[in-house]
Amino acid sequence: MSTPSQTHGAFSWMELHCADGAKAQAFYSDLLGWGTKTVDVGVGPYTMIMNNENMIGGFPSMETESPRWLPYVTVDSVDARVEKARALGATIAMEPMSIPNVGRMATIVDPLGGVIAMITYEEPTDA
Repeated sequence: MSTPSQTHGAFSWMELHCADGAKAQAFYSDLLGWGTKTVDVGVGPYTMIMNNENMIGGFPSMETESPRWLPYVTVDSVDARVEKARALGATIAMEPMSIPNVGRMATIVDPLGGVIAMITYEEPTDA
């Protein structure tokens, strides 16, 4: 059985981009019972959203005046999908980049103004 992180076209992650991560974490912990776990992903600390033992998203540390949720969709090739999105009229908000031990990702704005991130996850390595 494949998981969302292995299935092309599946929503696989959510991030809340906001300036007050602690306030967001407290709100969603009280509302939905989510926990958090802060890890170093190679580019600094990243706070994971935990639903029981499942990692379902993150609260990245960032300054923004317009808080928003950013959904991630698993794709077979970020670079190929970015080029296809561009050809279909999308604007590339964040060009493809690699995060060690996570994968390759990019963010697009579709022709209607919708924002979505695409990700190709790295294969897990044995410790």
